[in-house]
Amino acid sequence: MTPGSSARHVLYVQPNSEIGGSDIALARTIEAMRTIGQRSSVVLPADGPLVARLRAAGAEVHFLPMRQLRTLPSPGYQLGYALRFLPTVWRLAGLMRRVEPDIVHSNSLFCLYGAFAAKLAGVRHVWHVREMAPSLPLLTRTYAAMVRALSHVILAMSDACVDALYARWPKTTIVMPDALDAEDFRSALHPGRLRSDLGIAADTPIVGFAARLDPWKGCHVFLEACARVARTQRDVVFVVSGGPPQGLERYAEQLKTQAAALGLADRLRFLGWRYRMQDMADVMDGFDIFCHTSIQPEPFGLVLLEAMAVGTPVLSVAAGGPLAIIEDGVSGRLLAPGDPAALAGAITALLDDPDAAARMGDAGRRRQELEFSVPRFIARLSAVYDRALDEAR
Repeated sequence: MTPGSSARHVLYVQPNSEIGGSDIALARTIEAMRTIGQRSSVVLPADGPLVARLRAAGAEVHFLPMRQLRTLPSPGYQLGYALRFLPTVWRLAGLMRRVEPDIVHSNSLFCLYGAFAAKLAGVRHVWHVREMAPSLPLLTRTYAAMVRALSHVILAMSDACVDALYARWPKTTIVMPDALDAEDFRSALHPGRLRSDLGIAADTPIVGFAARLDPWKGCHVFLEACARVARTQRDVVFVVSGGPPQGLERYAEQLKTQAAALGLADRLRFLGWRYRMQDMADVMDGFDIFCHTSIQPEPFGLVLLEAMAVGTPVLSVAAGGPLAIIEDGVSGRLLAPGDPAALAGAITALLDDPDAAARMGDAGRRRQELEFSVPRFIARLSAVYDRALDEAR
């Protein structure tokens, strides 16, 4: 195995079997790297909704029970994680010795198994920081030191992800954004499907939100903004696409109660999990404006690329990953997090000026295709793997 070789074998360790940002990014990564002949293996804790797609992309899928490290206020969960940690690492190291990858790629900041197992198996390790580290000074510093010690390369989605871990970046740190194959994404598009499904007239504007219903995603801020917009924009429909992760069902119910209290019951559609990953082009294309309202810094913001890929103007928060995605006032708008009045003002401005909205959507589409394309991603990730092999030497 030599640096730059497309025949390298990479083993990806994914600590959950769901459909979230890291899961979708993993599938897209394997699909992209297959085009240059890379052999990919994936370790998942169990069967799940992305397994068929991973196998279709040529990945060898292995199952090994793993608990994801979570900041849950559950002593029982944390104790179970601790008791299973070393046996899981031992079994994973054994799997690595059997499949003999050139590189192990841990696909989450909170995936400890891959790092320790790679160390035991003597394999080069890339640790992908896809999340914002919690603000727990002593614990975060300890975790950051472990990430540095157990990685040949620390790969981060954005500057914000690194800044949350380190005051001074380790020399092995590389920042690399995710990408989107816009042509492939748009190939699944059925123009007008969202409106047809929901019975919304072609001339009725749709302002949308799409994310898991997790409090930090800020859907409650979106609802507050919608209520302000609804006072002056009589013909707008608001749509929330996405449901709650397990354990957050109460928050989803609180949002429905909030919407009713704000007088939005007849103007707002909660779609739950009606539309899945393969439907997101239809959802984003159906929105006239897409709102991204996280109240904590977003590690990156893949949904922004999806909206931009179909030319939908985006309004996002000026924190975390979106700062590197959006040129404020050109390819989108960046607003203060947690400010429904500012969001409502930005929505109203775009609704009142369709030409400005169209220009913003066109600029966003061009920026996505130029800066966040798959060919550029392949070149960047190949360089990361080359560096990991060089660092090991």
